[in-house]
Amino acid sequence: MTEKQIQVEAVEFVKELYPRLKEDDAAIERYRAAIEKLPPIVVARGRVLVDGFHRWQAYRREGLAEIAVVDLGNLTDIEIRRESITRNAAHGQQLSAQDKKRLAGILWRDLAESSNGKRTTEIAEWLSVTRRTVEEWTEDIRREEKEQQKADAWNLWLDCHSEREIGEVLGIGQATAHRWIDSKAKDFANESPPGATVENPWGRIQHFDVWEFPNSGANTTFFGILSPEIMENLLWFFTEPGQIVFDPFVGSGTTIEVAKQMGRRVWASDRKPATPMLPIHKHDITTGWPKEAPSKAHLIFLDPPYWKQAAGQYSDDPADLANMTLEGFLEAWSAVVNHCIKHVDADGYVAFIVSPAEDKKADRVVDLALLMHDVCQSAGLKDKCRIIAPWGTQQATGQQVDWARKNRRLLKKYRDLLVMSK
Repeated sequence: MTEKQIQVEAVEFVKELYPRLKEDDAAIERYRAAIEKLPPIVVARGRVLVDGFHRWQAYRREGLAEIAVVDLGNLTDIEIRRESITRNAAHGQQLSAQDKKRLAGILWRDLAESSNGKRTTEIAEWLSVTRRTVEEWTEDIRREEKEQQKADAWNLWLDCHSEREIGEVLGIGQATAHRWIDSKAKDFANESPPGATVENPWGRIQHFDVWEFPNSGANTTFFGILSPEIMENLLWFFTEPGQIVFDPFVGSGTTIEVAKQMGRRVWASDRKPATPMLPIHKHDITTGWPKEAPSKAHLIFLDPPYWKQAAGQYSDDPADLANMTLEGFLEAWSAVVNHCIKHVDADGYVAFIVSPAEDKKADRVVDLALLMHDVCQSAGLKDKCRIIAPWGTQQATGQQVDWARKNRRLLKKYRDLLVMSK
């Protein structure tokens, strides 16, 4: 600690770090009358006020240029708040009950890393109140905190963490984690179709093998975005709540978001994760099954970069499936299928979606769905169903449409979605 003189107007008052709700005008006037006898105020980081608000205001009202300060050094915001509370509770104008109640909530959040018992004890000591008073003041916060912990536990479980791991992350017992998860899972016991309403009890669920949606695909600049309605229908028909979905070509994360909304556990990866906001693991599925992933999944969904159509859209790397030759693409696809078939549940499914590819150089259209299906069949998978999934949004520019008309050519408006089982 060092004592020095600084400019009165240089003192920085950070309301969020100071314990009082309002100033006491009478106290300031008392200090003005005895200004020469006042002790130094306390600051941190050279100028941030820690203790001595009313003394500082007395100096300002007197129009004095400098004030003596004791500098506690480079404290964090939390350290400043605690020091300020301790000093204001020990001398001078005492904190009001209203101040203390407000501070109890702030300190409770500051001490989030500690156990509830330790938090209660420390706050009671700092505010000079009983533990019971702290418990009463923080009752609502503790209730909110517990509900947030339950939500976090459920979210971690959907991310395929074990109950033991969840307990360690949240600082709770494994039995508690199990109880919370089991309770939340009951919300999905009588699952309703996605988007269901009284007027439309089947929501967005399809009943034919052509899945056409009003606006298939989100409004996004991400190339190859998957329509959430396609994932909703896949999960509705081929999974149950609590089962694991694996997506190694997750792209912008549609599978993650839809699966969690429908109470499915999901583990997703991508060779080049698009966003850090979602739990997308970095992994190239052509090299093998991820070590961190669950050993088994009930539904494995594959939406690989389409040969030719996606060339150069994700990267210029020749190891990117979209940039390979057709032979290289099918060889990599075979590796992916053989990795996945070992990790799908005995009664589970492998599904993939793909669009026909136009090979302009060879003046041909390549039926990728057929070629990829043959690879799956050779690996031991059996046909469950084949679905036509039209693009709900225009996939061609006006110039492309004009070109197609002038050259008597057809533009692609659909994708094949194949679901296969062991």
